[in-house]
Amino acid sequence: MMRRLAGALFILASLVLAAAPATAARDRACHDLSAETVRRQITYLASDELRGRESGEPGNEKAARFVADAFRRAGLKPIGTAAQRDPAAPMDGSGYFQPFRFIAGRTVGHANRLQANLGGAWRSYQPGHDFEPSTVSGAGAAAGTLVFAGFGIRAPSAGHDDYAGLDVKGRVVLLLAGNPKDDPHSPLSEYAGIRRKALSARELGAAAVLVAPGANSDAQATAPADFSDASDSGLPVLRVKRDVAAAWLQAAGNSLADLEHAANDERIVSTPTTVQVRLTADVKKVEKVTANVAGLLEGSDPALKGEVVVIGAHLDHLGMGGPGSLDRSSGSAIHHGADDNASGTAGVMDLAAWFASRPARPKRSIVFMCFSGEELGLFGSDYYVKHPIVPLERTVAMINMDMVGRLRENKLIVIGSGTAKEWGSLLTEANRSAGFQLARSDDGFGASDQQSFYSKDVPVLFFFTGSHSDYHTSTDTADKINAEGEVKVLAMVADCAERIANAAARPTFQRINVPAPGGSPGFRVYFGSVPDYAAQVQGVQLNGVRDNSPAAKAGLRAGDIIVKFGATTVKGIQDYTLALQDCKPGDQVEVVVLRGGQRLTLHATLAARPE
Repeated sequence: MMRRLAGALFILASLVLAAAPATAARDRACHDLSAETVRRQITYLASDELRGRESGEPGNEKAARFVADAFRRAGLKPIGTAAQRDPAAPMDGSGYFQPFRFIAGRTVGHANRLQANLGGAWRSYQPGHDFEPSTVSGAGAAAGTLVFAGFGIRAPSAGHDDYAGLDVKGRVVLLLAGNPKDDPHSPLSEYAGIRRKALSARELGAAAVLVAPGANSDAQATAPADFSDASDSGLPVLRVKRDVAAAWLQAAGNSLADLEHAANDERIVSTPTTVQVRLTADVKKVEKVTANVAGLLEGSDPALKGEVVVIGAHLDHLGMGGPGSLDRSSGSAIHHGADDNASGTAGVMDLAAWFASRPARPKRSIVFMCFSGEELGLFGSDYYVKHPIVPLERTVAMINMDMVGRLRENKLIVIGSGTAKEWGSLLTEANRSAGFQLARSDDGFGASDQQSFYSKDVPVLFFFTGSHSDYHTSTDTADKINAEGEVKVLAMVADCAERIANAAARPTFQRINVPAPGGSPGFRVYFGSVPDYAAQVQGVQLNGVRDNSPAAKAGLRAGDIIVKFGATTVKGIQDYTLALQDCKPGDQVEVVVLRGGQRLTLHATLAARPE
């Protein structure tokens, strides 16, 4: 389940849950939904061999081949774009794959440079020893006079501004990591992150930022860093050793120890220097290729088979962990993703075989899909709805399965139950025989691949057996799967899909007003925008806005690109997040968006976010 949006669903969960044609024909003739088959499929998908199925990695490709092979045995028609020999195809020739490129993170190159003139001569510093690019660093070169900005914190709500009276435009800012006394209870602690500090410096016009560790810090400037986050701060940011920073300040007639002592008392110690600095941050984006897997079961009705029901799930997970991991240990480990989402992937494969083996096929066609890149921000489903294999106007519904392998106490959650007028009665009828303790959420947005379809006005249903303590950890393993429970969920999904595929009329899409989602750590306000995390733009592009939200009332629309929020220039999702965190309910903010090539200024009044 997508790490960036899972919180709202977990709040809901907590309320509910304290090849060869002859061979293929023979397989189809005897297939039934089977706990043994589900268990076997999940055991392979969540095995050490696949190493967490991270998008763009070999384990993910093995998982995709495993799914494609299941589709082939079921007799599904290959409809992936790899059949047209797409040059990006990582698995050319199968015909079941829809490959796409994505930014998988960043890497440090070999052209990093740092030099300082302390009064007559330039001195060069050694990358990997004296300095390293920060994980939030953008690429580029900078040069200018060095200014010291204490901890580099701007916190108007706390009455603290390390930049007060200091002109940093076009200059290189040197600052201390952390916050005064590293006090986690201080109101300044939420401003201690380097990304926030870099944003403050950038908004004030700084050319670059240099960060030195505090006197009591165990961190070294050259400690290994994780560059798996594809976003950067929009300017060069280097971590420098403390003794390097101390020498610069000493050359300017200051003592780093004395300045830090005063800064720890929350005094403003920022000061210009005469030291000249020039630097280069060589940080490159890493592009990889992954693929969705798609197969078609053609419908039986000549008039209706041109319309399709999509049954989908994401096949990727977190690999060895990374930023999305919730492991208590900081070390890397295989994140098996048995429930998240080998369970949904197995469900798609088993339902494909089940539908293909029925004596009578559904009237409408069914597209079975397993998406990659979901954990990165719905990349695969976002790519599909922007490059649909079957036109979206002929897609009557999308059924999604994400984390369906831990059924407990017979409790099943269905998201998107209000996205079609017919869903209420459909779920009630299907559950008469299934007999679940059913919880429903009308909203089509949130946390998994159905959101991409809902944003394009396709009715959705998302089946989910609830959150658990193994979510996004290395302990989400196959031995904890309730395979018998999953088969019961699959029978319910099959019933719903069959009813939709055989209905005389397609379901009626509807957007609904839902309450603001519950609180998230660090946010005091509710705005109601739904970012498109896969969009490669300067700013934040929106997949949609929630009905009746402050964003909707301000006039924002799907497709808008937010480039400024209040006083903050928005270059990416991290800038946008920090800008929202700085706001409070009732604030009136200007929101600048790009829409169809035009720059528009809208006005929003932010609402309180429910606890």
